[in-house]
Amino acid sequence: MQDRKIKHLEIVRSKAVEPVPSVWEKYRLPYKTLPEINYAEIDTTINWLGKKLKQPLLISSMTGGVALAKTINHNAARVAEAAGVALGLGSMRILLKDKDLIETFKVRKLCPSVPLLANLGAVQLNYGVTADDINYLIDAVEADAIFLHLNALQEAIQPEGDTNFAGLFKKLELVIPKLERPVIVKEVGHGIDKATMKKLLTLPLGGIDVAGVGGTSWAWVEGYRRDDNLGEHFKAVGYPTDECLGFAKDLERPNPMNIIASGGIRSGADGAKSLMLGADLYAAAKPFLESAIDSPEALTTKLKNWQQELQTAMFAVGARNLSELKTIPLAIKE
Repeated sequence: MQDRKIKHLEIVRSKAVEPVPSVWEKYRLPYKTLPEINYAEIDTTINWLGKKLKQPLLISSMTGGVALAKTINHNAARVAEAAGVALGLGSMRILLKDKDLIETFKVRKLCPSVPLLANLGAVQLNYGVTADDINYLIDAVEADAIFLHLNALQEAIQPEGDTNFAGLFKKLELVIPKLERPVIVKEVGHGIDKATMKKLLTLPLGGIDVAGVGGTSWAWVEGYRRDDNLGEHFKAVGYPTDECLGFAKDLERPNPMNIIASGGIRSGADGAKSLMLGADLYAAAKPFLESAIDSPEALTTKLKNWQQELQTAMFAVGARNLSELKTIPLAIKE
């Protein structure tokens, strides 16, 4: 499992893993020539999981369980705390096999005031993982919530993938009420179809991360680890992020169910567009990976840029705060 995590990082850093053009390029911000607002007073803050964020951004799950992961997660935690953004940890299943690897995930002391999310593949419920196991992972890192990720296509392409997804929704119904913290269900880059979205909205979730096509394709990442071209055939299968946001917007959802946009978010301006399409906050991982490896200073600069891009986008459309931004229709380029 450690070798696989190392290989994943190598592939994401060195290979083409984004199979489709940015879905956000087809949209243009509806520019307001006279915005009638003070740029310096624009409010980009949001409250999420009981904590205040300076911008509605989650540094999404990258890795854990290997030496380089400690550098990545520790740098990301330090900077997330200073920048006021949320942080997701990589898949933590490896801790259920080797608890000594906890130091690669244990970052709470570095980011005490921002939301921190644990992470586990939902399919592991079909391979013996229990509610007690998941609560152990939550407690081990003092997480505010946990991602249970859905990655059926990735597992199908992964040479050693766990592909028994039979009856998984029923398992989620049984397990989620037993967990100590809110659950965020997320995909990993292939999106959530409307029928599945409708089913998920009946669960007692804290949110859904649509993780659509447009960013890193984990089917393609796994394809690089194979001796055939199976991953090549399925690298772009799924639903683009903007379509997934449309599915969520069309369906009735209980409060306080949050919708997170991820999948091709590559700037604060992209994030602004996702909020205008109905997201409550947005997430990205790959844009921050190299900076997290490089240094806290490099990642700090990156997050400052994203903050400035969001604020400038809001100024351009005349939105004083995120609530106003979400009421402004997003234009499609002709």
